[in-house]
Amino acid sequence: MSLPPSFGVKLPGLVPRWAPTLRDLVDLVVEFERLGFDDVMDGEHILFAAQMHHPGGSGNMVHGRDRQHSDRCDSMLLFAALAARTSRIRFVSGVVLAAAHNFAILARQAATLDQLSQGRFTLGVGAGWFPGEFEAMGIPPAERGARLEEIIRACRTLWSPGPASCTGRWISFHDMLIEPAPYTPGGVPVWWAGDASKATTARRVVTLGGGWIAREAAGEDEIAASAAKLHRVCAEHGRDPATVGMRVSLTATADWDAGAGFDEQVEKAVDRVHRLSALGVTHFNVPLNYYGLDLDSLGEFLKVLRDAAP
Repeated sequence: MSLPPSFGVKLPGLVPRWAPTLRDLVDLVVEFERLGFDDVMDGEHILFAAQMHHPGGSGNMVHGRDRQHSDRCDSMLLFAALAARTSRIRFVSGVVLAAAHNFAILARQAATLDQLSQGRFTLGVGAGWFPGEFEAMGIPPAERGARLEEIIRACRTLWSPGPASCTGRWISFHDMLIEPAPYTPGGVPVWWAGDASKATTARRVVTLGGGWIAREAAGEDEIAASAAKLHRVCAEHGRDPATVGMRVSLTATADWDAGAGFDEQVEKAVDRVHRLSALGVTHFNVPLNYYGLDLDSLGEFLKVLRDAAP
């Protein structure tokens, strides 16, 4: 018997409307836990250009020192602060640009956060869509996918019991350990982001991860194609597709209307949950900055979603 779908809140974009400052995000997430949400998701860009145009059309960003975008922070540090104030809600990085991180530091940070939260952290990783930040850090953008995979392989090796060894194109070590060991048996859960209808992404999800995170701008055709591809790759590798989670946004629809009233927003969201649950989607993000709801309305919204969920 399958579990009911999980519902979470996407954090970027909540300062200053829902939380006056970055520090106040902690109190806000405590409220999300009280309302009954299952997780919160935060992602990263490490460097920002003055203008960043998302290739998928999910949103363009303009940055400048006249107005600081202060809620785009270090996800790991934010989650550590949240772990200290909460007891149930999970934390999902959506995504960490692992190709830009040192493998040993990333493995240790993730294991530490897994310990501090007592197993409530999921490391979502992706190659990213803005090549400029990789170029500025001296990483050839064309290499970021391969680097990402090698870094996650090294992390998973370091999370395993006993001295670990790894030999790759960029990483090589022998009989090394990290401390602390992860809280979660088998290591920190890793979810992969991207278009899983593509063979490389699907393989990484099935062979190196616990689940898949759809692109923010993914339409339902891409989600359906990705779900079908994941099922085929699971069959190829002898994995039960029911063990692969799938996470999507509740706003990436062609008929999305930011000006719609509450009842219409709820109706469209419920319809989307029904359609995508039938494809195997298990987790849904609520990007609060799209919906514009206050906390009371958000709690009502969540209740309707849970009551209507298959």
